[in-house]
Amino acid sequence: MKIKNLFKTVICLLTLSLTFSCSSDDDSMNPPTVNSNFTTNSNTDFFINFDGTVNLIVSGTFQEDSGFGTVTDRGFVYGTSSNPEVGANSTSGISGNNSDATGYIENLTSGQTYFIRGYFEYSDGTHFYGNEIQASTDVDASTSRNVTLDIESDAFLIQTDFITVTLNINNVVKEMPIEFGVEYSVNSDFTSSSINAIENFDGIHNEGTIVITSYSAVAEPLMSGTQYYFRPYVKYADNTVTNGGTSIANFATN
Repeated sequence: MKIKNLFKTVICLLTLSLTFSCSSDDDSMNPPTVNSNFTTNSNTDFFINFDGTVNLIVSGTFQEDSGFGTVTDRGFVYGTSSNPEVGANSTSGISGNNSDATGYIENLTSGQTYFIRGYFEYSDGTHFYGNEIQASTDVDASTSRNVTLDIESDAFLIQTDFITVTLNINNVVKEMPIEFGVEYSVNSDFTSSSINAIENFDGIHNEGTIVITSYSAVAEPLMSGTQYYFRPYVKYADNTVTNGGTSIANFATN
């Protein structure tokens, strides 16, 4: 009787030992829950560059799980195929405060569809990816673009047969013009006007903000002792021309 009871006790202890052992093994096979998230907004904005390439402006929100690892990098990864990955595709860093993110994905080929998703890179080299969106660079800014120009009231140089003026390009929205210069005429309504483009205008900008804002433009050949009217102009890739406001100046040659 005692032997039977002892045998039962051994069986019970063995069963409990196996049960606890299995639970421990199951726990080691399930990694900690990742509470990180990176949500990329489906609505994007764009900017058409001087050379016809397109920048996409992407935004989103994120939350990092510090308990899962140290985040060493974060941004947007993008490509022309679904599920782009860091290392195999291009990336763009992000700016923003706290959990808000904005990324400028620059110099993309026009007329393409790009797949974009946010990512974290951890100190061990692994990556966390958020949701994926699609954005097209087949864009048209003809109804939304805008530019603000002015001409300075003092001429840079006045001679008998030419006048050099200073033009400012103050604000560019949606699309960079491909040409910038001065329009001039002896008539205040600019009938029978001529134009002269700035040779070194290249439209270089940083995230839509133009880097060089002031340019010198020469109006020539002019008649001596004659008053002329001047105003800035730009031309877009579709050959649309605008004066970017109402800024006008008048100067007389020597």
